[in-house]
Amino acid sequence: MPIYEFRCKDCGYEFEALCGSNNERPDCCPECKAQELKKLLSTFSAKGPTISSGDGSCSDCSSTSCDTCS
Repeated sequence: MPIYEFRCKDCGYEFEALCGSNNERPDCCPECKAQELKKLLSTFSAKGPTISSGDGSCSDCSSTSCDTCS
């Protein structure tokens, strides 16, 4: 099940909730019990090779012909 982030429109509390589908939502804010929740757009971050600007070399392995980064 995916984890979604929500913000309460009443108190501003932000929290995560496991939801079975995009339409499923928590019933209320766990902090103030208000029912007005906004689903937040989350950013996903994964550690992986990063190409540096400039010479095009991989900042993780310092190679210009890294198979992982290609």
